[in-house]
This record gives sequence, structure tokens and C-alpha cells, in this order.
Amino acid sequence: MITCAVVHAEPVLGVDYLAGKRYETAMIQAHPEQWAGGIFLRTFGNARGTLERMAASGKFSSILVHTEPFDPSHRYNIEERRDRVLIDFEFLQEIAEKYPLTKIYGSPFCEHDHPREKIEPFLLDLRVRFPNVEPVNSILRGAVVPGIITEIHLENSKPRAPPPGDYMVSFDGFGGKGTGDFPDANICSILKRYSDSKQIRLWNFRFNGKFGHLDKAPVSDRRHFPDTRYITAHTRMMKQREGSISWPKTALYKPMADDHGTGGKDNKLVVIIRSDKRHIYVRDSRGRRVDILRRVRPDHKTAPKGARYYSSKYAYQIADIAKRRTGSALVKVENLPLTDGYLRSGLFK
Repeated sequence: MITCAVVHAEPVLGVDYLAGKRYETAMIQAHPEQWAGGIFLRTFGNARGTLERMAASGKFSSILVHTEPFDPSHRYNIEERRDRVLIDFEFLQEIAEKYPLTKIYGSPFCEHDHPREKIEPFLLDLRVRFPNVEPVNSILRGAVVPGIITEIHLENSKPRAPPPGDYMVSFDGFGGKGTGDFPDANICSILKRYSDSKQIRLWNFRFNGKFGHLDKAPVSDRRHFPDTRYITAHTRMMKQREGSISWPKTALYKPMADDHGTGGKDNKLVVIIRSDKRHIYVRDSRGRRVDILRRVRPDHKTAPKGARYYSSKYAYQIADIAKRRTGSALVKVENLPLTDGYLRSGLFK
């Protein structure tokens, strides 16, 4: 059995609403109280008004703002962008002064590849010029700058070694090549691995308007943004596990199915087990029925092999019912062991 214990003080949890400009109302409504947030200031349109409303809501303990439009080459010409970054950081300074209960972090470039001799003077200058904005060094393969908070991204589902000094973790980029994504991950193990970070912010494809990893639409054509239930489904998964990973690797309890666009099963609970039944049941820890799952063909042909059963509900809705009834989020599916209804169990990618 695998259990998950916090070794150090827990990092602040958060969500990278990078395209939050495009779904502002749902974002602010669903954001958990005093979690952290992240957003692009320019990539998905001018998000200045959105940022101010995030801070004014009082729900965000902090907001990390990537000011420059995302550069997929990760090169970011500093000299060409300097004046605009300074203008944007001046705005961040105004927000920080106006809403002192929300800490503002400023990242000029998201996932840059600059060596230390290029990025360090710029970040140190920003820190001096704008004392109420904490600069953040968001790197892909760029250099760590001593004394400046580093942000790392979990690229393609492969955990990275923590950098020296203070750092943050973003799930942005996780599963970028389809090797896995947020619902495929062992969230508990990631929280444990980075338990000494300042904060960990979750991310999945729709937070950037993408319909899964196969969606290659340019930023201007993105249309698949999250609603409040999608956001809540993710934040409920960002937690320590109740009990253990109890299901065998020959089965799967996945809190959020992939985006398919058919049958109403996108992002709903999916279970894969060996069974010939048309329907199976989810019960709470006292044995009372919580939900019924319907079989959808074809069966799953690769590991874990078995019949696919889908709920019409999000997993968090099922787990919420179980917890209200019993005080426990543990649920039981058929003859499989009890498992935390919010989190994946069985085979992990």
C-alpha cells in the first residue's frame, strides 16, 4: 500500500488560469478561498481588468502574472521587450499597492531559456524598481538566479529535480505530448515530492482553451475553456489521499475521463474493470448507493484491459455525497477495495 505523508509545511496550493481572461467569471466563482492563482497578462488578450478583479475578489492569496506573450521558442529577446515589461510591472505595482492582501508575483517571461548572465540583471532591476512586486524566474531550461524565486514546470509528466533556493511548481506543460495529464498523475506523490516549495499550481488543457493534447489550434482560435464544474473537479483532486492507493494495476478509477466530444462523458468519472454487467454501482463506505455507472463500448484494449463504465457526474460530486453522508470520501465500486473518491486509483501512466 502507498500512503502519502507531508514531510514539511505544505506549500500553498493554486491553479494556473493562464487563459483566465477568457473565462473570468467562472474562474473567480470557482477559485478556492486563499489559493494562489496564475495568469497571462497578454497572451490571451489584455487581462489587466481581469487581474484587478481577481485581486479585488479577496479570494486569491497571491497571483503570479506572466507579463509577456508566451514565446514557444522560449528565447524572449530581453532588449526588445524591456520597455513593455517595465510598463506592465508598473501596473502590477499599482495592483499590489491597491490590494495589499493579495501578494503579486511578476514573471516577465514564462519558461525562458536564458543563461544567468542575461536574465539576472533584468530580474534584479525589476526587484529594485517595483518593491511591491516579487519577481519570479520562470524557467524551462534557463538558469536559476540566487535570491530570486524560481518557477519550474512539470514538462511531459516527468517530475523535475527541485531547484536550489525558493521555488514554485506549475503543472502547465504536464502531459504536453500526450504521455499523461493531470487526471493521469499520482497527485499525492507530486505534492510529497515538492513539499518544500512555496506553492504548487495545477493546470490542465482547458485552462488554456485546448481540447486535450491533440488540439493544435493557435491561441486566437482556442474555444474550449473551463466552466465552474471543470475547475472544481480539478481543485478537489489537489489533495492528500484518504487511505491508500488500493486498486490493483489491472483496474482503473479515473476521476476525469479525457475529452472526446461524444456521449456526454468528457471529464466525468470513468472506471475500467473486468466485468460483463451493463451497469455497476458506486457505494459509500457504509454500503449505500451513491451512483450508477453505465457501460460504454468498445472495451479498453490496452492496460488496464476491461469494460469501460462512465458516470454522468464528475467524481468530486460522487465523493462529496459520500463525505456528507459518512464523513469519509472513500467509495466502493463492485468488489474492489474502498478508494478515495476524489483521486485516481489503480494503473498510473
